[in-house]
Amino acid sequence: IRDVMQNHLTQILALIAMEQPLSMSAEHILQEKIKVLKCVRPISRRDLVVGQYAGYLEEESITNKQSTTETFAAAVIKIHSPRWAGVPFVLKAG
Repeated sequence: IRDVMQNHLTQILALIAMEQPLSMSAEHILQEKIKVLKCVRPISRRDLVVGQYAGYLEEESITNKQSTTETFAAAVIKIHSPRWAGVPFVLKAG
């Protein structure tokens, strides 16, 4: 879950929320993604949900039946910019 949220979904968030780059070059796209990610407010605990799906511990492949591994996460991301003011971005994985 952690890898999906902090890498994959964050990349998608940046691509969706970024301004139009000067060109489609990797450098210009990266610059715009960095700009928008710098505007992301820190996530508060009330904007984050993590959990484990019911039945996860009954799966045959799970050997540690006391596992507390998260199998689901959802986060509300807020971008501090005039364009995205008041628009929540909800990222979910699991």
